[in-house]
Amino acid sequence: MASTLYTQADLDAMNQQLRKRWVLLAIPCCILLAGLVSSLVIRLQWLSILTTIAIGAILIAGYDLALKPLRCYRRHLNTSLHGRTRECELPFVALSENIDVVDGVRFRQLLCADVDGKGRPYDRLFYFDAEKEFPPTEPGAMLHIVHYDLNVANIYPV
Repeated sequence: MASTLYTQADLDAMNQQLRKRWVLLAIPCCILLAGLVSSLVIRLQWLSILTTIAIGAILIAGYDLALKPLRCYRRHLNTSLHGRTRECELPFVALSENIDVVDGVRFRQLLCADVDGKGRPYDRLFYFDAEKEFPPTEPGAMLHIVHYDLNVANIYPV
């Protein structure tokens, strides 16, 4: 069996990075919150409005730009490592060069040949992490694919 695509160390590093970003987002919000409280005490309505708008803008933009991508990737890592996965061995057809964003994670499309219940061939679609290196494989070579839903959790040539 080849090396795994993801390890627990990857998930731990992702959790640590997420904590750092939460702290970096909380620092300006706490400073602005102190400004909001002081503006309420001295009764400056315009300062209260400005600090409230600034806090909201920082929280919305910070979450959407800095936290959400990490949370989506962490969910993918967690499911790949600890979720219900299935395994199959299928011949490799192609790997797309285009990158698609599915559930907040960047993937490349992986096509493998498969046969349905009636014996008819079809191309089966998987999503391979765009941040990972795909193993060198020729078309038609057999791949052992560990997956959840359509997302690849581990892959190696047979």
